Amino acid sequence: MNNEFPIFSLIQPEMVKRRLERRRLPPPLPPEVIARRQEIADNLTNQIKPLSNLLRQMSDEQRKAIFLKIEHQKPVQISGLKRVAEPTENLTLAIVPKQDSLDNLLQKVDAFGSGALNEKGQPHNQELAAINKIQQGEPKDRLCQVFFEQYDELIQQESMICEIEIMSLKQGKHQQRNELQEIRAELEKLLRQHRYGNIFEHEEIKGTCRAVIRCTGQVFQQLVEDEKWQTKIFWFDARPEFETFIQTYKNFNIQSLGQFISPPNDAPIVCIVDSGVTPGNPFLKPVVREDLVRSFLKSDPDNPYDEHGHGSGVASLASYYALNGYPGSDNEGKVWIASARVLDHENLLEDERLFSKIIIEVVDTFVPLGVRIFNLSVGIINRKWNAEAKRTVPRRSWIARTIDRLSREKDIVFVISTGNLFTNHIQYYWQDGINYPKYFVDEEASILDPAQSALSLTVGSLAATTLAANAGTAMAIAEQKQPSPFTRCGPGVSKEIKPELVELGGNYLIDENSSIRTNLGTNIVMASNQITPAIAHNSGTSFAAPRVVYKLAKILSDLQSLGLNDISAPLLKAFIVNSASYPEEPSFEHFCSEIDNIQPKHWLNIVGYGLPDYNRATYCDSYSAILFFKGEIIPNNVAYFDIPVPACLSETDRGIKRLTVTVVHAPEVQRWGLERYLGTTLKWRMFRGDVEREDIKKAMSVEEDELDREDINISVDEGEADLPKELKFQLGVTLRSRGTVQHDVFEWKNHRTEYSENVYTLAIAAYEKWGRDNPSPVPYAVVIRLEDTTQTAPVYAETQTILVELEAQSQARS
Repeated sequence: MNNEFPIFSLIQPEMVKRRLERRRLPPPLPPEVIARRQEIADNLTNQIKPLSNLLRQMSDEQRKAIFLKIEHQKPVQISGLKRVAEPTENLTLAIVPKQDSLDNLLQKVDAFGSGALNEKGQPHNQELAAINKIQQGEPKDRLCQVFFEQYDELIQQESMICEIEIMSLKQGKHQQRNELQEIRAELEKLLRQHRYGNIFEHEEIKGTCRAVIRCTGQVFQQLVEDEKWQTKIFWFDARPEFETFIQTYKNFNIQSLGQFISPPNDAPIVCIVDSGVTPGNPFLKPVVREDLVRSFLKSDPDNPYDEHGHGSGVASLASYYALNGYPGSDNEGKVWIASARVLDHENLLEDERLFSKIIIEVVDTFVPLGVRIFNLSVGIINRKWNAEAKRTVPRRSWIARTIDRLSREKDIVFVISTGNLFTNHIQYYWQDGINYPKYFVDEEASILDPAQSALSLTVGSLAATTLAANAGTAMAIAEQKQPSPFTRCGPGVSKEIKPELVELGGNYLIDENSSIRTNLGTNIVMASNQITPAIAHNSGTSFAAPRVVYKLAKILSDLQSLGLNDISAPLLKAFIVNSASYPEEPSFEHFCSEIDNIQPKHWLNIVGYGLPDYNRATYCDSYSAILFFKGEIIPNNVAYFDIPVPACLSETDRGIKRLTVTVVHAPEVQRWGLERYLGTTLKWRMFRGDVEREDIKKAMSVEEDELDREDINISVDEGEADLPKELKFQLGVTLRSRGTVQHDVFEWKNHRTEYSENVYTLAIAAYEKWGRDNPSPVPYAVVIRLEDTTQTAPVYAETQTILVELEAQSQARS
């Protein structure tokens, strides 16, 4: 039993802030503006004080109806204010969501005007210099420019259609959703009192709701001017009139674009293992390392170029994430591209080659050249990973085994697509009465070899849009941010959750005859394998995977910029999985609920842990903290970690506190057979701070089979096991412990002070599975994110203080 308590490292907001400042340093204020800063501050103070006094005299409900109109020379972001509409270059509308006055803003103005200059000779809060005027907004300020100019005519109309934006000021996702539902119900009741009135489509995201309504001009005036609706509807917009995507695609002219910008010299290099790339394509030329373009075809070893188009499309998404084809737009690559051509002009493997041997050649070639991340958007369509196929696949699954062995030995990350259901597959399902999403529970919808690889990251697809081009009567099958109709499902080789992540990969259409087809509007735009036309379009999980590669490379770059060296593959995977979350759209929740009714928890094998967010992966603020650890564990031992969960969380309201834990390890894998595929398995548990350490050690010393039990008496209210007060995470220990990527989330509202009387304890147990007397140490990594979503508790500062104390105690013991 290992009783040592390693100390976590902490992502520091100051480091993140410096990184962000390097990305976008504001231009320094000129000397003449600095000389006038007191005059500017006095002017702002004279405008803000009357507003502050007004707000102080109001009740909470009255204050909700007050919003500020801020005129500025360039866009500004003012802390303490919440924008209620997308700002323009010269205008921002905002409310004061928390304070009953503007005292905080006045303090910032005072510091700008009379405070000491910083080390660069600039005043603090220098963005305030761009503000010309702050005043109370008028009801019509919530109108778009078209409506503002035509308002007197619009309120006379018998019928009109517009888009509105509703915002909830509640704390917490569920409270916000409930308030938005109440507002929509009240709005619908008002609209239906009049002829033509109706509320059509709506979409919710992060406390706001965008909706299309039809009403009379009289009702429109009521919604704009009535104080009651000023607290609920924050923006009125004209229906968009836009150039369709198909028009943009047909009118595309490479000469009309802005600059093509190469990645920084020290940006990560990723290898695209595919059909090759075309370095002469205008999008690829700035991002492809032509000295790292190779062919592994025996029949054509001197031709590394893309004759099919698949590899070039994948490469463009790995470097840009998305292409911008609108006139005058710039395209800036973030990732360098290396290319390993392994497929011929028909996108097929050479008949006489073993793909596993080719993978070894590719890795042995590129790892010494500095490549850590490999994209494999290739699946073997006649090797589905399901129960029916497992009778023969184990002896043929050399590719996944090879990838797993190389991932551990070379400390690299493979990102692999799940494979696709073709349009004819889905049409057969529909003809048999098995509609979307019911067919996802069928074994024929299982992932393709080698997506079952245990040490790789497997990627499925979400629908980016439902806007089709020239669709006629056809409609998109999946709603926006629902799983794409063609994505495939896990589980993986050890029945673990696969895919781990999802990204945007396209959608399919269906018409009244149940004919399934692709569509330009719902496809993904990417680089072609030609110089002209330079863009192409397609859909599939093949094009979701490189978007995860893009984010993984960005996280690697960010960690390096924060001064972290020797970033292991398990640590890199832990950071990106820890950043993932599920779309907040109701349509996504409806999808998961529908799958749950057919096969409980199977939705996890379609969407994994969600959509990764590379900014969230390494970003923390005053109300959040990211802890990380990288090391090795000896099998048949337990590693214990002190986890600081500060007592300040007890002083917040009942909003959500969230603990996100990701543990990733890289064990040896069997080269033959499937029983006990992983040489070592891990299981982790988290215990509260009010439990004795000896009780935790006793609980972790039981046999592994006992740790698999799911019949522990759980207290739903407090989210804990009976004793010794283990936290009840959302997935639970059995489900999350099957694979090498183990991720789970714990959320709670009421934090009692006694919970944090001592640090929490994370216990990670390693189990040897092959009966070896002296098993090798297993590399592993842990990333933990602690956050107060109410943005009240000073989580970071208190976490840092506790870590400093733990470090001092550790040094004293040693």
